[in-house]
Amino acid sequence: MLSKVITASINGMEARLVDVEIDVARGLPNTNIIGLGDATVKEAAARIRSSIIASNFDFPNGRITINLAPAWLRKKGSHFDLAMGIGILISSGQVSANKIKGFGFLGELSLNGDVNRCKGIMPMVKALRNSGIYKVIVPQGNFEEASLVEGVEVFGARSITDVAAYLNNQDNSLITKKDKPMKESIGVNSVAGGIKEFPLDYSDIKGQEHAKRAMIIAAAGGHGILMSGSPGTGKTMMAERLPYIMPPLTQEEILELTSIYSVAGLLDETRTVIRERPFRNPGTSVTVPGLMGSGVPPVPGEISLAHKGVLFLDELGERSRDIIDCLRIPMESKVVVLNRRGETYRYPADFMFVAATNPCKCGHYGDPRKECTCSAVELQAYRSKLSGPMQGRIDIHVELASPEFGELSGSKGKSSKEMREEIIRAREVQRKRSASGKCFLNSHIPESLIDDICKMDRDGEDFLGKAYDTMNLNPRSAKKVKKVSRTIADIEGEKLIGVRHLAEALQYREKNK
Repeated sequence: MLSKVITASINGMEARLVDVEIDVARGLPNTNIIGLGDATVKEAAARIRSSIIASNFDFPNGRITINLAPAWLRKKGSHFDLAMGIGILISSGQVSANKIKGFGFLGELSLNGDVNRCKGIMPMVKALRNSGIYKVIVPQGNFEEASLVEGVEVFGARSITDVAAYLNNQDNSLITKKDKPMKESIGVNSVAGGIKEFPLDYSDIKGQEHAKRAMIIAAAGGHGILMSGSPGTGKTMMAERLPYIMPPLTQEEILELTSIYSVAGLLDETRTVIRERPFRNPGTSVTVPGLMGSGVPPVPGEISLAHKGVLFLDELGERSRDIIDCLRIPMESKVVVLNRRGETYRYPADFMFVAATNPCKCGHYGDPRKECTCSAVELQAYRSKLSGPMQGRIDIHVELASPEFGELSGSKGKSSKEMREEIIRAREVQRKRSASGKCFLNSHIPESLIDDICKMDRDGEDFLGKAYDTMNLNPRSAKKVKKVSRTIADIEGEKLIGVRHLAEALQYREKNK
């Protein structure tokens, strides 16, 4: 008997419909899976057999052929198990086929018949919905993740027995929204459950008020920032506190992030939905594939995992130039494009780039308290790690110096709460100014709209014209100055960019250019 069950295949961040066709016929006992599946798919035959027998069903004693169509599409993953198992039960007459129309099936089977959680569930549920499948059975462990997708009725399954009983109208042990209300995850900006609103607060950093100002501007406009200073001046502390002052994620951003982390396999029972802005801090041993994404199909790298959050590279001068330069295109395009075996994969990469570096190898160049021991050759080699084009792509450059002793024992400076309030106000200005009604940040202003959005008064235009010549700016850096100036004006509630806004923005340009 021939049966057909609907599932999906994940390929990068994209997914598409897959028809699982099962034929149980007379012949020597054998299970053959065709349709360009990887090793995980081929191994499914053993898992499905043990799962069906352990669930007190009869495994057909004949020739079983399973086709995953379309046959030209590469299939990877264990989430095909449930669809293939249900298809075998239907073909052998143990489960009714009356209710499977309009259903999609996703899940890995264990040897005892349980349905285990899988990665990439959210993009596959979206693909099923977009293809006209509005009911999906997923593992119980993926239920909350899948339930975020609108327009789909999601059922959570504990075992293949539960699914079979539901299809046979014998019992309904599947989990639905009304059975299991969605729990609220605690994010970085939440105070629920006794969680401190700002577990890392900028008020803990004494002094460095100019650096805090730079952080406000960076977070308000989504600008990249490079901090330079001797060891112990607070560069890492500045970066670690940044996600806590950024506005909460929107529902659309939560869906995007959860999809990325689902594909990467970074969701589990304790972390089913991503509701906080990511802070990714890859170590100095990270490779280019680790940043961009690796594997076939590629697993999202650190750049994509920092989507809508912060990618922090500490000790920038200690990293290879290849590592630094691979960020250049994603910083501008906000997407990572990878080619593997003739196929192109695209991953979101709308991250805020934050980096910290020492001024030299020993870390004390320009430090009034300690003499630098680096030679001219060592100094040049250290600084050459950050190329001119890469420096030009970083909007804000700020230098941190060791605070005076009196500042350490003085009163606390600006707190994270105060900084966040300024940032939210500035982003609201940007949102209202956006024609789409969404908040596209000043750092994302399209080339065609820069002159319309970054309007300057007459004195400001004259001032920028003089700075363009005296500071040897180029067209790209001039546009960066305009965007940062626009953010400063938004923070201060000004409609036109003035001289003081431009002067502050120019202070944040790279000093050696």
